[in-house]
Amino acid sequence: MKSTRYGAIVLILAAAFFSPQATAFDLGGVDVRGQAEAAWQYAPLRDDTPFNPDGRIVDFPAHTGILGLRLSPIYGAGPFTLRGDFWGQQRISSTDGDADFYTQMAALDWNLSDNVVLSGGVDIFKWGPGYIWNPSNPFQDQELNFEDRVISYKRNGEVYASLDWTGEDGWGATAYVLNHKSREKVYGPDIRYDWAYALRLRKQFTSSDVALTYARIGDMNFVGGSYSAAIGDKLELHGEFSVRDRRRTALPRRIDLPGGTESFYVFDRDDQREWRPQFLVGGQYTTESLVNVIVEYLYNGEGYSKREFDRLEDAAESSTPLLDSPLGPAAGGFLGTANTLLGRMQRHYLFARISDNHLIGDLDARAFLRYGIEDQGVLVGGLLRYPVFDRAAILMGGQYYGGGSGSETRDIPFGFVVYSGVAIYL
Repeated sequence: MKSTRYGAIVLILAAAFFSPQATAFDLGGVDVRGQAEAAWQYAPLRDDTPFNPDGRIVDFPAHTGILGLRLSPIYGAGPFTLRGDFWGQQRISSTDGDADFYTQMAALDWNLSDNVVLSGGVDIFKWGPGYIWNPSNPFQDQELNFEDRVISYKRNGEVYASLDWTGEDGWGATAYVLNHKSREKVYGPDIRYDWAYALRLRKQFTSSDVALTYARIGDMNFVGGSYSAAIGDKLELHGEFSVRDRRRTALPRRIDLPGGTESFYVFDRDDQREWRPQFLVGGQYTTESLVNVIVEYLYNGEGYSKREFDRLEDAAESSTPLLDSPLGPAAGGFLGTANTLLGRMQRHYLFARISDNHLIGDLDARAFLRYGIEDQGVLVGGLLRYPVFDRAAILMGGQYYGGGSGSETRDIPFGFVVYSGVAIYL
């Protein structure tokens, strides 16, 4: 572990010696862009939530140091283009340290003709005009509680192959095959990889675009679509929808032991065959001074209903007294799994974000709010970025998880996260 930690430090220091004037550097004909970070994060645990009673279930260090390096190389030769996006990081706490390496992209594009491209490798698929939620994307990323994409890219991509055609008059189509693992939080922590197949049609108009997608993921059918339109030069409106014919939400189920005197809870996936809708409507407005405002509403039909969420909290209340009994491991496992599902479990959400690249001088500032309509759960956060020299910036940010008693965000096992650091852009 020490050698890995020292290796990460060497990468950070090495990045600092690249020319401050260049936004990318050339490595044997390979154009490489990147970002190196040294950061500190503070996230104190809540020990009074239904799913972390007396701090007995979740035990993370409050202080964490992070050293990271992201590299995005690209190389072209004739009809071939190689693309990569890699992130390595070392997390250091007072008790331990661990290293992570993510291959977000490692793909080859082969231009068979002017309008046909064959691609394959590893990639992350971010479809749809929505800022933070993309229900029209069958492979959307909903793994993290964090709602700002500034830190949401640290995950592995999926193995895929695709064939893309671009026609005249703005028409296009892409066929995909990939090995997909869903990151919907409410699906539970133990999701297997399934082979998925998708066909995406798109049409670009003068000031708008529309897309329609069909996907088959394992034994589930998916249909989704999106639309966006520019209204003048300041306003953009967008919408997305999807339906799936199988619900895969993890729901609590009570297990009664023989004799009927004792019981405990486990999570089972609800594999009901019924069409479950998701849809999003929103827009963004940019002022003359380039202040950008985004507002979106999401309905997620695969999330928990109010009755289902109340049942989950009742199951947690019943599990807590079992922690000191022979059923303690089962109760602890149930509560631990419940903590991993928290974040976006319910059905109705509002999201708003405001950003200003020059709030004061060169200070880049953004703030966002996510509001749970059903339980008044609040997630609010922000980020400040101030450039120093030509290729470095100081970062400060944080997020707070609040709301009324019994709200989903109040049940998250840490109440807030603050972080600060230095980023070097290569």
